[in-house]
Amino acid sequence: MDSYKYAREEDRVQPEGNLERPIDVTPLLGDWRNTNTGSKGISRVVLTKSGGGDLTLAVFGSCDGSPQSWGEVKIGAVYAKGAGSLDPMGFQARYDFGFMETRLDANLSLGLLVIAGLNTFKDSSGRSNYFSREFFHQ
Repeated sequence: MDSYKYAREEDRVQPEGNLERPIDVTPLLGDWRNTNTGSKGISRVVLTKSGGGDLTLAVFGSCDGSPQSWGEVKIGAVYAKGAGSLDPMGFQARYDFGFMETRLDANLSLGLLVIAGLNTFKDSSGRSNYFSREFFHQ
């Protein structure tokens, strides 16, 4: 089998500048609120950068009309706008609640943070795994 160095034309770009630096996560940081104040999903997310440089996510779910903290997790991966870019475009994080695992895939779009949730039940409850998508503003 042939060994490939790219899978798409856009992967062939030559990096501009010094890509030894990490992706600049500054545009992701802050307190993001759901654009739908009546959401029954996630009401708020807070992204912070620790002193060690780790990006962390705190999620607050809507539960009986009040926010419930999911706790704080380290962001698994941050993604740039392209193969030659240091501008942030999205991130991935996971929460494991025991009964359910939630993978959050987020991206910046038109000043909004769009978060897609892939929710997988692990408790044999018979509930369907489900997809969710919500929009957040600062």
